[in-house]
Amino acid sequence: MVKISMKTYAALAYLSLANVSVQAFAPNSMSTPSSVVRKFPAVSSLATKDLSSTHSKSALNLVVDLDSINSLVASSSITTSILSNEEIKTAFNVATFGPQILWLFMILLPKNEITKKIMGSYIPIIAFSLVHLFIVIVSASQENGTAPLVEFNDVFDPSGDPQKAMMGMMKYPNFVSEEWSHVLTWDLFVGRIVWLDGLKRGIFTAHSVLFCNLIGPPGFLMHVATCLLTGKGLPGNEAEDLPAEE
Repeated sequence: MVKISMKTYAALAYLSLANVSVQAFAPNSMSTPSSVVRKFPAVSSLATKDLSSTHSKSALNLVVDLDSINSLVASSSITTSILSNEEIKTAFNVATFGPQILWLFMILLPKNEITKKIMGSYIPIIAFSLVHLFIVIVSASQENGTAPLVEFNDVFDPSGDPQKAMMGMMKYPNFVSEEWSHVLTWDLFVGRIVWLDGLKRGIFTAHSVLFCNLIGPPGFLMHVATCLLTGKGLPGNEAEDLPAEE
């Protein structure tokens, strides 16, 4: 099945209607044969009335259909302006630079009330998760907006070369944007967990939170090492404190 864009469909419809308008306003192409006119004058009068009526109806339909096409093209233009690569670039920048001020609060002012008020809730994580979701939706709505599923499946094919497949997917700008915002959002999520654990149990976390931002999992491992070296130990099994299922 051949897929065409909304603009292409509108253009084809417009050309079709233009052809109708040519016929509607070109009497010679639809006139009654001269032999019939000579032999049957009444037919000429009747044909003229029918043709006039046909012209009026065609013109009316043309106006109505053109209005519909204009609405369709306008709607398509609005959608295209919202769901474009420029908006993905903007979302990419938001996902990249937006969290940095939050990291600074957790690293430099971990016990400040402003830091607690902002990072004590899930709102920052939800906000950047929505930015990531926006990138995913816009990318998926575009032709070749994301890496083909075949290539994505190759990443999870142990019989092939998953690393090579992943490197190949990085040639798609929108996929890079999706993966980057994905990583940064989860880094912030883990950094927040480390920061909260430090507040709850009186553990220094600035270095660990910093490395959570820079390289992800090693920052979490630094927090684990800090907990052990300071004698605080690791947090207990939090699930055991929950009420037993009845």
